Amino acid sequence: MEDSRVHGGLWNKYYITLLFVGLITSLSSSMLYTIVSAYAVEIGSTLAVAGIVAGIFSISALVLRPFSGLISDRRNKKWVYAFALLVITLTSIGYAISTNIPAFMFFRILHGAAFGISSTVTISLLSEFIPRKRLAEGLGYFGVSQVISRIIGPTLGVNIATIFSYNILFFIIAIFNFLAFLILWRLPYEYRAANGGKAAIKIDSLIAKEVIVYAAVGGVFSLGNGIVNSFLVLLGTERAISGISIFFAINALTLAIVRLFVGRQADKKSITLIVNISLLCSAISMLFLGLAYSLTFVIFAAILKALGLAGGQVSLQAECIRRVDEDRSGVAASTYYIGADIGNGIGPMLGGAISSMFNYKIMFITVSVFMGLTAIFFNIYQKNKAYPASFAKQP
Repeated sequence: MEDSRVHGGLWNKYYITLLFVGLITSLSSSMLYTIVSAYAVEIGSTLAVAGIVAGIFSISALVLRPFSGLISDRRNKKWVYAFALLVITLTSIGYAISTNIPAFMFFRILHGAAFGISSTVTISLLSEFIPRKRLAEGLGYFGVSQVISRIIGPTLGVNIATIFSYNILFFIIAIFNFLAFLILWRLPYEYRAANGGKAAIKIDSLIAKEVIVYAAVGGVFSLGNGIVNSFLVLLGTERAISGISIFFAINALTLAIVRLFVGRQADKKSITLIVNISLLCSAISMLFLGLAYSLTFVIFAAILKALGLAGGQVSLQAECIRRVDEDRSGVAASTYYIGADIGNGIGPMLGGAISSMFNYKIMFITVSVFMGLTAIFFNIYQKNKAYPASFAKQP
């Protein structure tokens, strides 16, 4: 059923405002994550502890994921989002005044918890202002803004910290997040209490069981991301592939370009077809990396991986939202992100275990085969799982 909030098609003022808020917050986050470990070392941390400080953020976000969906569905989404942005603003200031590791770690945990809530409620709130028949397209454009911020943010953050100081960077990030808070606060929003707003908390309030398979398949794409991010540079060093880091630039640029168009197609085509093509591209990308001894293979792998991510992730995320009633969009979004978080976490551990027992070639080929098996499983699931009648046809 078409959401009555949607006026003027996809590019309504609510969608554009939330797109802009998401761009600002993603940019500020991207400016931060590349310098966390370096700042931890500067204030007295060992490298091992610096890694824990960097990783505790994701653990904190993962712990809050199921509850973030519940909060999003049962409370005013705008207020929840605004509160999370305010907490992120305060944690950014907290980083600047932290002079020891315990204090810095406290703010990392708090930041991770706020991020776990904000990232979930962002998608839930955004989906209210996207026509259901254009959901993948709308989420795809949002994804483009996130990719752009990840291209610009890390370099911008490092340059500010180098030219000025870490503290100046933290205060700039705080200003960005507070600006996002102010823009969001001025957005008109009518809160509609869910039917089960005061109902007892059950497993369905924390996890959308009907979208677990879609979240798990999305997690497979994230697993590939985790492995590539963790081991690609090491692969380049072992095989003497000069300039292998260009993979990330080409991958991000291709992803941004493809996402401008793939969302619209994902809304028109079968999700089974889109996910099959996406998993195939991703599997071939992993195979190319496993066999790569020159930069040419690496570049082809970067392009194919972007093609796989662009279609697979946005279509699966949109399907999670479509599969539930509107008042459960928060738990659907959080379930999807739980799959992504688990994939990102398992990927490096799995890759490390395989590469230590065998080598990088076997590691990447194993991931490629696993993606192929995932495609087979997904096709079987789609064939045997009837699509809910209420969502079979969107106007």
